Amino acid sequence: MLVCCCVCSLDSLQAEILRLKATARVNASVVRLGDIADVLHADPEQVTRMQGMILQPAPPQGRTQVITISQIRGRLQALGVDLSQLELTGRSQVQVSSQEINQEPQQQAVTTQQDQQQAEQKVQQALTDWIRSSYPNSQQFSLSVRLPRDHVQQVLDNRADLFRFAGLDQLLETEQAIGMKLLDAQGQSHELRIICQLKRIPEILAAKYTLNKGTVVRADDLVWMRPEKDQTGITDPRLVIGRELTRTVYQSHVMRSQDLIEVPLIRDGAIVTVYARRGGISVRREMRAQGTGGMGDPITLIALEGRDRLMATVTGYNQAEVNYRPANEIQQTAGIQFISGSSDASAGNTQSGTIQNAGGYAIRRGGIRK
Repeated sequence: MLVCCCVCSLDSLQAEILRLKATARVNASVVRLGDIADVLHADPEQVTRMQGMILQPAPPQGRTQVITISQIRGRLQALGVDLSQLELTGRSQVQVSSQEINQEPQQQAVTTQQDQQQAEQKVQQALTDWIRSSYPNSQQFSLSVRLPRDHVQQVLDNRADLFRFAGLDQLLETEQAIGMKLLDAQGQSHELRIICQLKRIPEILAAKYTLNKGTVVRADDLVWMRPEKDQTGITDPRLVIGRELTRTVYQSHVMRSQDLIEVPLIRDGAIVTVYARRGGISVRREMRAQGTGGMGDPITLIALEGRDRLMATVTGYNQAEVNYRPANEIQQTAGIQFISGSSDASAGNTQSGTIQNAGGYAIRRGGIRK
């Protein structure tokens, strides 16, 4: 029972008539005597005091309670009212219902940056799951989502497994707008527009079997594999085929650019033919390489006998040239032309096994095809 805080000694109260109403509507949390009855034939001070007497809690919104005359008598007696001075007339019971309590409008919640990120991650995960279930043969992809700020709270308040999407173009790798439907707690459908960007993650090259250090990689040695999360690798076979490994790469391990070098045309200690050309005069000499180099690299050469030493430029397989200039840097002059190599150098390239591209081979998962 509620504690009556407004009643003091009521021995002097004398209301001749208390007329009960048939129905009453209250907009407070308690039912007072003035809500269900009219106090008649009493002085104004007594009327005010009796109308303020609390009888019981108000019914919940949307519900109705019945208060009988017996309950009213019992409550008034508990409050110290002399019932011999009162005459209860009117209805024998009162039906009491609650009105909606007026509340000040709530301010709209402020959407924070964290809310925005959580909502976008929620949509991104739901869209990713939807793509994988709707397109089981889809390639590996990365996905980013942008969500309008006024839809953030709506997304956070609803279940991600009820999100539905439409209008996705899998071939479009720029930003695109697609439709998203969601069901709220009342089962009503809402349609939103979101911005997403779908990017395919290319497959990367891996070793088909264990390749030892020093191996010159061929197309047959490679397979395609799908990268794991945030894994990087080489996607262009031309950057792998024909290059030499500087370390052992085990089966199914990803090929890395730092483990590959151009195949040396001259190796340390090799006998090198070095040319010196001017006009129609060409002089050549056999010398020993001190170091390793590929096409266009400078290399030190020492005499086979004696202490002669010179610097030359690698121009072919075990071939070098003194004062060498690439063909694109040679100027046409009156009657004099410097050439950058010979048919012998070209043949040397072939012997080295250097492959400048995939050579007509297409690498595929589990092998290659011509």
